[in-house]
Amino acid sequence: MVFKGFLTGNRRQSIYLGAPEAEAETSSQSRVNLMDVYEDYHNLMEQLSYEKFIIIGRKGSGKSAFAEYVYLLAQENPNLFCEFIRKDKVSLEHLVQLGDEAGYTIKGEQLFKWLIYTNIIKLFAFNEAAMESKEYELLRQFVKKNSGFIDIDKNQVNELVRKHGFEVNVEPLRRFIKSKLSGLFEFKESRAPFYKLLPHLEEVIVKVLKSRVEKDNTNSYAIFFDDLDIGFNINNQETVDNVVELIRTCKSINNEIFGKNNIQAKAYVLIRDDFEKFISSKYADTAKIFSSYSAFIRWYQDEVYRNGEESDLNIKKFINKRIRNALENQAIVCNEEDPWYCLVDKTNDNTNKSSFKHLLDHTLYRPRDLLLMFSPLENGTYPLPLGRNELKSLIEQYSENLVKELKNELSSFYTESEIEQLFVALAEISKESGFGDDAGLDYERAKEIIQDCIKTDNPSKILDDLFDRSMIGAKEPSGPYKYKCREPIGSAAQYRLRYQDKILLQYAIRDYVSGRRYA
Repeated sequence: MVFKGFLTGNRRQSIYLGAPEAEAETSSQSRVNLMDVYEDYHNLMEQLSYEKFIIIGRKGSGKSAFAEYVYLLAQENPNLFCEFIRKDKVSLEHLVQLGDEAGYTIKGEQLFKWLIYTNIIKLFAFNEAAMESKEYELLRQFVKKNSGFIDIDKNQVNELVRKHGFEVNVEPLRRFIKSKLSGLFEFKESRAPFYKLLPHLEEVIVKVLKSRVEKDNTNSYAIFFDDLDIGFNINNQETVDNVVELIRTCKSINNEIFGKNNIQAKAYVLIRDDFEKFISSKYADTAKIFSSYSAFIRWYQDEVYRNGEESDLNIKKFINKRIRNALENQAIVCNEEDPWYCLVDKTNDNTNKSSFKHLLDHTLYRPRDLLLMFSPLENGTYPLPLGRNELKSLIEQYSENLVKELKNELSSFYTESEIEQLFVALAEISKESGFGDDAGLDYERAKEIIQDCIKTDNPSKILDDLFDRSMIGAKEPSGPYKYKCREPIGSAAQYRLRYQDKILLQYAIRDYVSGRRYA
């Protein structure tokens, strides 16, 4: 038997802190169980218990992790029910195209209402208590007979539309309404277009779930719309309009159907912060919707950096919990009060900056950054605790992964060619920025480089976008460096890029472009 015992210097050990994608940690095959490591550091449970239904955060900030955590809670809680509707399965653009080919006009609002209503009914009709009763057997039959249009699968939908257009089987719903509700049902045929059933589905939800509330039923239902970035492109107005229509539909249903009838159900939308910023300025009502109904995920805590202990930072708590979990899984005892120092040697600290702060400054201050940073440790090729050379190696590998993710993120806003030219421009900016206390490139010169590389009519807009993404930072003439991801929460004066600022690159991106063909 091998004793794994205490973690002491210069020892190679496979350490797995978790997957960058939260969905991977809900599988029974995952080496990390999300339930073991998740903490609601942003108090989302409380915020979303009231009127808020939009979760906004940068890609990798933990939006999906929260939703997956709620889903896992629902597996253990007999009164909580949760379902995901993901864009990779439900492509409205694809369904609209199928509708055109079949002679149907499909509207976003209709499809989103159908998905919310039918998934709520599915969660209700198939819960353990309802399954014990024959009262809702007809609803279960309705869901089963139309599962292809509810649990949407692209291949299955293609076949269904080829056979039936967008008409669904209505017979079980007709019989349920006739026997349990008003009895009024306008369709005599066995099939009808899905969107014509919406008033009847709404009646079922309101009367059935409202009656359950009156009987002191404590069930709650959550529907999460996720992965909205798939297929999103600002140059494709249809994809933008569809996201806005989804948000409007969820607002309407949450307020008018669920809220006013005291039904404990809600449809939630997970959206990237760059989408929110773009959409807010494009429609008359979206800025107000976002300001009224959004919960934000931000990890930078300026007040703790200035006045508190590093161990009080939520992002430090995040990684420490995962470090301790990983060590326990390997039967390694960690003596340290701060688990970070079970993984990283204390000798990496210096008087000006801790090893944690040094690594964090190379990131965009997101949980995914730290998981990406330490992902090579699972190979068991690094001695633990990590020394200076090991940290340098991890940062170099992280910079590669960060750029891959950023290019993917940028693809919703730029063409592939523009993205490549952006990194050419960033390499030139980095080359001319220099290093040390005087590092930075004049704003006007940075504009010239962007203009030369991308041939844009508005280089200032691109610089602003790169700044908002924290791909570049700025230094005021007589002030500190500023990066958008380190903007104090609730600050009256938001960080903005100004013409008198000097431009410099985010640390990991600088490392990437200086060592690549761009240089």
